[in-house]
Amino acid sequence: MDLTVLPWLLWFLAGIAIMLAELAVPGFVILFFGVGCWGAAVVAVFAPESYSVQVAVFLTVAVISLITLRKVAMRVFVGRSEGPDTDDEGNVPKGARVTLEENLEAGRVGRVRFRGALWDAVSEERIPAGADAEIIGVDKTNRSCLRLKGVSPVFPPT
Repeated sequence: MDLTVLPWLLWFLAGIAIMLAELAVPGFVILFFGVGCWGAAVVAVFAPESYSVQVAVFLTVAVISLITLRKVAMRVFVGRSEGPDTDDEGNVPKGARVTLEENLEAGRVGRVRFRGALWDAVSEERIPAGADAEIIGVDKTNRSCLRLKGVSPVFPPT
């Protein structure tokens, strides 16, 4: 019995490992490189010595499947919410207050701590570090980005 590793087996196992890595990395891109590995495994069954052809098939299958199947797969697996976009704020309460740990420049994405976790945040105005801000919603294109507005400090009457 020959104990040398068969090229098709390496490609097949690499494809499984890459597809499993998709579970840890968001974006739905890595999966198609696993499909490319399986394409190369099929070629390696019939031509185990032609490594350049295997690599070419891997690249070709990965890129073509990425271009053609990603949009279809995103529609099937990611889904969408019912109703108008304005109704979907997730579990982020409008009007909740946060204190900024760093400056948030107008129109630029910054970071803010909310409920013990760091969130992306954006504001139409500059909000300095240490100031309070009010959550006015979430960004429609990036649901993990809070939209904030600065809150003027309220001083008690004297």
